[in-house]
Amino acid sequence: MSLLVNWLESLHVDVKISNKCSRKRNLHSTCTFCVEECNFEAIIIHQQTIEINSERCTSCGDCMISCPLSAIEGIPASRKFDKGRLMYIEDYTPSVKELLIYRKRGLYSIAIVENALNQRWESVLNEANCKLKILGDQAIVVIQIDKEATLSRRAFFSSFQKEGKNMAKSMAPARWKIEADEWILKNYYPDYQFFKVKIDQNKCTLCQACFSFCSQKVFRVFDTFVQINNEKCVNCRDCQDICPEHAIQIIADFQEKSKLLENFRKKECRDCGQPFHTFKQEREKCHVCTGRDPEWLSPYL
Repeated sequence: MSLLVNWLESLHVDVKISNKCSRKRNLHSTCTFCVEECNFEAIIIHQQTIEINSERCTSCGDCMISCPLSAIEGIPASRKFDKGRLMYIEDYTPSVKELLIYRKRGLYSIAIVENALNQRWESVLNEANCKLKILGDQAIVVIQIDKEATLSRRAFFSSFQKEGKNMAKSMAPARWKIEADEWILKNYYPDYQFFKVKIDQNKCTLCQACFSFCSQKVFRVFDTFVQINNEKCVNCRDCQDICPEHAIQIIADFQEKSKLLENFRKKECRDCGQPFHTFKQEREKCHVCTGRDPEWLSPYL
């Protein structure tokens, strides 16, 4: 009976976008991870609003897993598991991030019934296993399972499908909802970084907009230096989008975690006399005076 209940519960889920979404927090956000992953055009971005079209949404879960901030809540119903094994479904391909997280949840194998993994699955699995080797974790293997058992289960459940979908709408409990941060990779591998933040010191004016806006606390500002905790970066690109000088770049960088220290100096502007901060020892003017015509009056007069 429990098997039937689990199946009924998985037929219906409510998917929603929480306020953690970059599009809801940042007017300058260019994030489109979920839109790019959705094959059904169910996620719509209009100017600075984002919503899910429930009629188009199939609850496949691709958008949830792709979101760097885990801002999409629900359950990826299209993933099929059996005794800790991920069932191979040719219609979709998991991401490397997805397999790494499943491995931490106890996944050891991918189960196939007849055909071998297609090239997309093979490529993702190979990349995931390469990362797992570096992480010191066991590789995910491919195993063959009995065809008859799979077919008999499918045949049994098919008779309940019509009534089951309606029943499931009122039966699905809260425990099926994805909890906050469940799809954030750094929470599973805290000793490693998957991305790196690069600051262009020639462009950066140390306005600190990115430091204060980063929800993952990647940046820590001290009296004379900025500490960048790359292991906390999730590639949401909020800092990159909010930077008025376009001085920040996020790049993929998988390695053991590192903390980068960027030293800066407090100086007095040669033209206006106002204090300013800079990464460059040779810089003598603040960014306001650097960018203005010398014939203009000082904005500080």
